[in-house]
Amino acid sequence: MGEFVSNVAKLLDEAQMKKFNEGRIEGRIEGKIEGKIEVAKKLIQRGFSDEDIAELTELDIEKVKELRKELIN
Repeated sequence: MGEFVSNVAKLLDEAQMKKFNEGRIEGRIEGKIEGKIEVAKKLIQRGFSDEDIAELTELDIEKVKELRKELIN
């Protein structure tokens, strides 16, 4: 019985570590996207075209247009 409990505890630790690592990865991705959005906003303010901004930031053209609308309002 003790070995079973030990194995279950080990699996739980591994599952927790996996979730922790997944959270870190998601956080990094979100941070990169936020950074791209901030750069896109600056490029919009400097008069770059939506197409150029999408190419430079690797954001979807629709996202760039959405950001432009937000800055106008």
